[in-house]
Amino acid sequence: MKKKEVFNLSFSAIFLSFAVVIEVIFKVVPGFPNGGGVSLAMLPLAIISIVCGWKYGVVAGLAYGVIDCFCLDGYGFNPFSFVLDYVLAFASLGIVGVFREKILSGSKGYFILGLVLAGLLRWTFSGFSGVINANVWGYDSVFLEGIFGQGNGSTIWLYIYSFLYYNLPYISVSIALCIIVGLLLQKH
Repeated sequence: MKKKEVFNLSFSAIFLSFAVVIEVIFKVVPGFPNGGGVSLAMLPLAIISIVCGWKYGVVAGLAYGVIDCFCLDGYGFNPFSFVLDYVLAFASLGIVGVFREKILSGSKGYFILGLVLAGLLRWTFSGFSGVINANVWGYDSVFLEGIFGQGNGSTIWLYIYSFLYYNLPYISVSIALCIIVGLLLQKH
């Protein structure tokens, strides 16, 4: 094995461990009223993508998603939810590595862009997971009407609930927090 591969594997393992520990620590922070919780766990996964490349970022994100589902969260209600909410949502952090050279050259803009794109992908996967999950288990139009008002219990309101009401608040705050902390770390 080449020295670079050993470094990349070791670095990825250590930062994957950081992500898991950070997630465990953030579990004590109360979640959002509608569900979901803020966490910095995505930052170490993004750092893997930056330092080691997007392929390592994808694999580390995939590994983190499996660990998060089976050891930390356990909310994989069905195969679709498992694949979308955990595997693809966190593997998508590998996209930050596409901007690796620019970020390593000191570009804060590409760092922000990479994390925003990763956040958008995670949000998209999790949003569709919520819609699919609700359709698999049967969604309650009365529940949706209780949130959005009488007559607002159709399928479009399920999309609004999953994408905007449930997933957007905690994912956007998590991404913003990762950007802020990441930029602060770049200064040092």
